[in-house]
Amino acid sequence: MRLLYVLGALATVSLTGLVVPGAGARRRAPHARSFPAASCGWVLEISGDQANVAFPDQAARYWVAQLPIPPGFHIQLDGQFPHARYMSFMTYDPATRAIDGIHDSQIAPNPGSVNPFVAGADRTAPNRSYRVYVVNGAIPGAGRAPNTIYTDNGKPPPQTKTSSPTHMTTLIYRVYEPDQGESITGGEGLPRISLVADNGLAHVALGDCLSSALPSTQALTDELAAAGTGAGSDSLPSAELGGQDPPVWLKYTNMVNGVGNGVLNNPRTEAAWGPFQQASNMLPTGGFYDNLDNAYMVAFDTASYGDIVVFHGKAPTTPQTYLPSDTTMGTGQLRYWSMCSNMSTTQYLGCVMDDGVKLDSQGYYTIVISTAANRPAVARPACGIEWLPKGPLPSAPIILRNMVPAPTFTQAIQDVPAQGQEQATLGPYYPQGYYFDHASNFDGFVNANGGCSAFQWPYSSPPVSYRPAGLPGLG
Repeated sequence: MRLLYVLGALATVSLTGLVVPGAGARRRAPHARSFPAASCGWVLEISGDQANVAFPDQAARYWVAQLPIPPGFHIQLDGQFPHARYMSFMTYDPATRAIDGIHDSQIAPNPGSVNPFVAGADRTAPNRSYRVYVVNGAIPGAGRAPNTIYTDNGKPPPQTKTSSPTHMTTLIYRVYEPDQGESITGGEGLPRISLVADNGLAHVALGDCLSSALPSTQALTDELAAAGTGAGSDSLPSAELGGQDPPVWLKYTNMVNGVGNGVLNNPRTEAAWGPFQQASNMLPTGGFYDNLDNAYMVAFDTASYGDIVVFHGKAPTTPQTYLPSDTTMGTGQLRYWSMCSNMSTTQYLGCVMDDGVKLDSQGYYTIVISTAANRPAVARPACGIEWLPKGPLPSAPIILRNMVPAPTFTQAIQDVPAQGQEQATLGPYYPQGYYFDHASNFDGFVNANGGCSAFQWPYSSPPVSYRPAGLPGLG
């Protein structure tokens, strides 16, 4: 019940500038929903069309379990590898920080089965079963046992608190981007949960129960995405609040730092932001059910500098698992990436995912963010330009995810050593941001560079962020 209370509270949080991981609206039709009988251990599904909280990525589904693990017992998870881009299991502390986890390619399959997530493996293999264990304790000094995750990563409090005093464990099972035509579970249902005695003398399977799926909230998400004002009043001065011009991407470290980024990182209060940033980054990392396999950067789209913000950057390569779909598991610089627009109240509004983003001949994307009322006419895939909704609030957090970088790819968000070094680390993969005062200005920019049918980003002379011409400043 505590978890349900926390998630319910997240849905009502109203703090401008709150930025934490988690988001996703895609151009594709949503995957067909199916609710087979499932272990009663899975108590909640977090997703864009269910519990749209904690910034979920729309391409993903998150199933949450709160499990008792008394002394002398452990949890056993039996499942089938899904037909999807990615899957993982992770444990969390009471502060919603990730403790430990294991993802798909790290899981050894059962004898006679295939792990379809290993590079070069048959993604269509019919025999794909696995078994994973959850142990209520610290990772052994001699190393973790195979296919095992723990409720204590050995870091001293308050970095992570073990669940041993209560013998309760919060576990999240993730599936990212099921294959085309597959159900939200990747076609293989949810893993079975059992409580097993360490000595093997007792085995209690948590029984099946009817679906406890919540009513769809997709209509509310769509309504928020469609909200927001039209063209701003050019007679009003810029408040210069809610972000920087041009937008600045910062690596996500923790919730406190994220709040300060949204509230203080602007020209009016940046003198206070520096000391706050330094102090907040001394706090424990993570929170809001972060994914250990993801790293996140956050920027803000604010009405202070124009109705339109445009991000342009190079797209890392990823495996092809959706459309077109490879029958063998491929490789890439990342396993997955996405850019999402969000509400400060933790909902996602829209996402563009790696394999759905239009790229130019040099492998770069152009993504426009605005209210639906201010959407430029050329901000559509037919012009090679993606669009994300800003929603009804003056400032919107934008989240960029990088998942499981290849060892040879050293320009991922995971490689950023500290805040302030994002652009230097990512190089061309850092999304450069540009403000335009109105949709008509961006339409004119595109028409001046080839038009919709032949648009070419002007690499030799990119646009310059600017406030509407002639607007008075606040001094």
